[in-house]
Amino acid sequence: MLSSDAAFGDEIITANGDRLSGTIIETDADRVLLKTAYAGIVRIERSQVRSLRRGATQARRVAQECPDATTTPIADGSTANEHDATRVRSTEPSPMPARAESARSSPFTPGSEWSGRVNFALSQDQGNTDKSEVDFDYQVEYRHGWHRLHSRGALEFDTDDEEETTDKWATFNQYSRVFPSRWYGAAWFALEHDRFSDLRLRSVGGPVLGNLVFESDALNLAVEAGPAALQEDFYGQPDQNSSGAAWFLLYDQLVWQDRLQPYHRQFGYVALDSEDKVFWQSWTGVSVPLAGGFTGAIELEYDYDSNPAVEAKTTDTTVRLKLGYEW
Repeated sequence: MLSSDAAFGDEIITANGDRLSGTIIETDADRVLLKTAYAGIVRIERSQVRSLRRGATQARRVAQECPDATTTPIADGSTANEHDATRVRSTEPSPMPARAESARSSPFTPGSEWSGRVNFALSQDQGNTDKSEVDFDYQVEYRHGWHRLHSRGALEFDTDDEEETTDKWATFNQYSRVFPSRWYGAAWFALEHDRFSDLRLRSVGGPVLGNLVFESDALNLAVEAGPAALQEDFYGQPDQNSSGAAWFLLYDQLVWQDRLQPYHRQFGYVALDSEDKVFWQSWTGVSVPLAGGFTGAIELEYDYDSNPAVEAKTTDTTVRLKLGYEW
């Protein structure tokens, strides 16, 4: 059962030693919701909680509900009475009911948290056709308090009869500072190489203002926009540089009893000092959780460049079947 009794002066110590103070408003087998004056409602995974320290109004109730809890010594060596706090060292979690989604938790991350995903595909054909394909992509995120670092990238290298047919890679990196209002400021840059589109190196980056419209295990939606500078270095034609505006959209959601996860990631750029440069990339797919942290996915990548290299097409689409691992 969820506990929603408020306590005064509550404190949580996380697994890495961080101390968070506020009011514990809900606890269950998987999480603790702590209302703070500095970060709003903070959600803390139960596995990351080393101990809970409740205020005086909760000491007696905690002692009754958790008979194995030990009381905290006070300065004169006696045990705390009902006007002192009780530290819960270990409790048996109660069964969790249906997931409560009404609380919109703060984007503040207690301690440090790593998450990521890697996908890899390799194929080799020999005989009448001598062909090999290598596809790899990754996504890594690090969170600490209000700060986030995010990196993702992809590599594709194909040969046909020992001749290269595909040679391209891309990487995107961003630092974000999130605020309690769920708005955030960020700085980002991206690099891209595509040998068979005559693109030696494309570099683009700038600041953005973003908003975490939704952020939970079940639903994520974020939008970003800001100024950007674009530089393109080609093999066989003059380079192109421009300044303009960029935008991002990131979405994923668990559906069908959390068995499917549709997602869409979108990046766009339009030059403001030139009328003939619009750049667009999107990745749309469905991910399927498998056993042991492994995932499968089908994905459509769509690329549009209104002013590509000479003899390169303006539109490029790729369909991928992916097998990956996430943590």
